[in-house]
Amino acid sequence: MKILIAGVGGQGIVYLSNIIVEAAMLSDISVSVSEIHGLSQRGGVVTSGIGLRENVSGFVGKASVDWLFGLEPLETIRCLPLLHKQSNVIFGNNKILPYSVNAQMTTYPDIDNFVNYLEGQIKEVVYINRFPTEIQSVLYNIFLLGRATRMKKFPLAFQKIKTAIENTVEGYYREKTLDVFNRGIKFIDQMINT
Repeated sequence: MKILIAGVGGQGIVYLSNIIVEAAMLSDISVSVSEIHGLSQRGGVVTSGIGLRENVSGFVGKASVDWLFGLEPLETIRCLPLLHKQSNVIFGNNKILPYSVNAQMTTYPDIDNFVNYLEGQIKEVVYINRFPTEIQSVLYNIFLLGRATRMKKFPLAFQKIKTAIENTVEGYYREKTLDVFNRGIKFIDQMINT
């Protein structure tokens, strides 16, 4: 099983990877990681591939991703060739506009159309159109992880993830992270066009 986390620098891709890897180890699941850092300091593309089970690497190729966490919608769209019919995708509406959109050289893709397309192509899609306002954007990754635990056949139990957060997050941020994770678990999805 392969998990891919995709986004841009500053969205906590490596942070989320570390928690997932820790949860896998706590679950006695063999795990490997392959991180691809772009211009992360400048909001560039960052991805992290995680392989679960023995003899599965974190490197991802065409049609090889079983679970995709999209921390930025455009980066989620760019991962489309990596998905297959049994893939599962969870992503949120946390747009970080690239230079070409800011410079009005192109337009940002229509996310609702992308969600509708995905729903007809893969196993399960969860799109968070609006994050709760009280959650800091730096913790959207943890919110998505919490919501992912309610998806069919998600490979890691929420209790193991909770323990992984307790093991990897220190001080004040531990309780804050656990709170956001729990909010993600309890989140009731909205309709796309609300």
